[in-house]
Amino acid sequence: MFLQLRRECNRHAPDSCFIRAMMSRPTFTCLILMAMVVTYVQSHWSMMEGMWRAQIDLLPVFAAFAALHGGLGPIIGLALIAGSWLDVLSANPLGTSLVSLFLTALILHRLHEVLLKGQLAAQFFVCLAAGAFGPTISCLFLWGMSMQPLAGWGTLWQIVVNAMICGVAGPFIFLILNQMDRLVSYEPVAQPWNRSVVEVKRSKRY
Repeated sequence: MFLQLRRECNRHAPDSCFIRAMMSRPTFTCLILMAMVVTYVQSHWSMMEGMWRAQIDLLPVFAAFAALHGGLGPIIGLALIAGSWLDVLSANPLGTSLVSLFLTALILHRLHEVLLKGQLAAQFFVCLAAGAFGPTISCLFLWGMSMQPLAGWGTLWQIVVNAMICGVAGPFIFLILNQMDRLVSYEPVAQPWNRSVVEVKRSKRY
């Protein structure tokens, strides 16, 4: 899909190329702001945690969006800013959420060429996988740092619940971010032909 998009851009608008295929700066800013607001709300809203007996984290959904719609730049930026923001608001050791967000987004980014990011079912399963990857990578990171996190059957339940909620909320968050992207970004106007390869037909007089 990526190579086909590149060929189409080179055929119709080689000068503008496929910059629009990557995430623009205004879209990245909206992504960061929305992720920080959602992180703040979920850290101060204990109703969901008491209802499901699990701590809900929707940041993997934003990592999935950055992985499917951007390159390494948005992935690293989201992991640094949103991950550090989550660690500050929670009891996590500083850097735990950063590593989990970065690795989750990196795994999905490696597979973004074979994922149908415009389909609701694909968005559900991608966000489901991201919601499971996030806490799993966090636990493995803490174990690797010899911090001995409290893990057991409750941890497995929390991973399953967080994955399901991320899968359900993912398409709605993707819809909001895509609408923001259309509002703050612009579509480059493609030229009807490439002027550099126009063949001029001359008559017999010339």
